[in-house]
Amino acid sequence: MPRRLFWSLLGASLALNAMYGAVAGILVPAQIATADPAGKEAALAVTMTASSAVTVVLRPVFGMLSDRTRSRFGRRTPYIVGGAIGAAIALVALGQATSVVAIAIGWIVVQPLLNLIEGPLDAVMADRVRPASLPRASAFYGAGIAIGVAGGTVVAGATVSAVGAAYSGLAVVLVFAMVGFALLERDRPRGPAASVSLPWRRAWASRDLRLVFAARFVLVLGHQLVLGYLLYVVMAFTSAPVDEAGGISSRVIGLHIVCLVVGAALGGVVVKGHRVRWIIAASGVIGAALIIPAVWSDLTGLTVYAAIAGVARGVYLTADLALMIDLLPSRADSGRDLGVLGLATTLPQTLAPTIAGLVLVSTANDYEVLFVLASVLVFASAGVISRVRSSVPSSSR
Repeated sequence: MPRRLFWSLLGASLALNAMYGAVAGILVPAQIATADPAGKEAALAVTMTASSAVTVVLRPVFGMLSDRTRSRFGRRTPYIVGGAIGAAIALVALGQATSVVAIAIGWIVVQPLLNLIEGPLDAVMADRVRPASLPRASAFYGAGIAIGVAGGTVVAGATVSAVGAAYSGLAVVLVFAMVGFALLERDRPRGPAASVSLPWRRAWASRDLRLVFAARFVLVLGHQLVLGYLLYVVMAFTSAPVDEAGGISSRVIGLHIVCLVVGAALGGVVVKGHRVRWIIAASGVIGAALIIPAVWSDLTGLTVYAAIAGVARGVYLTADLALMIDLLPSRADSGRDLGVLGLATTLPQTLAPTIAGLVLVSTANDYEVLFVLASVLVFASAGVISRVRSSVPSSSR
């Protein structure tokens, strides 16, 4: 298998996830804060919840459409390139929005268009990567996610005073990256001849597929309980004012991302046939790391947690994505099924802030309790994934 595909996946993943880091993480919140300083928190919550709800509905549909597409450009390319062009146009328009309503509508359009790229891009690995090479491909793809989110956040933070120019630059990067990917990694005109499409109910009758979904859902929910409130955690642990705490939070996240990339690279080497064992081990390490700030409630404890959990999360992402592709019931429906499996990440990210807020209100802002709850959920995820019985590569079915 050409090594070039791994690097192409890394580049495409990096560019796509830079959009999420920059736009959802920095630019949209900044625009809303300017448009409505007094009600920015509520306005941002409504905007993000609405866009996530639309994405939850559309993402599996986009994947299914790409599975069924038969064009001279292949199954995935029309959606990857078309989504990039559409998202670029919407990004430029969003950069000109000045009211909360216009900003909200802009992001509600942009996020599904980014998912129009993401679903088919995920499916490229199922289409073209042999089972033995899936851990390495997953490592490159996961590294692109981590570096992209972090890089997008940094760039957007540095250009937030010129929002219109920032959006225009992001639009150019997105189109260039996706068109470049499509040209370098030309798609097949048709899908694999041996693939047979399965009805939705039959495909998701797979017990193992449902367990993988549930395990990722619970782990992401636990981990996101903490990451979503990291700024406030830093303020509580260090008594730093908000501006200083923001800088500290950025450094903690930066360390976590660097360690995640290291873990993904490690996973690409060590994760072989026993995907489930590595997922259990990585989940156990993440769960144990979450206990550290609960008993060592200062910046040092938080830093140790970020480093250990980062490495373990990198290994987890590598093994988990490989296992998901292994268990796909049919390569003919990989876009649809990976789109549904992707909701195991999107849904808990949407729910986590609400759950964390309720926990903090009920415990008088006891962040140690939040870390303990997160740890319990991650350990529960390891218990769920341990019940998966099969790791037979989908290509051998």
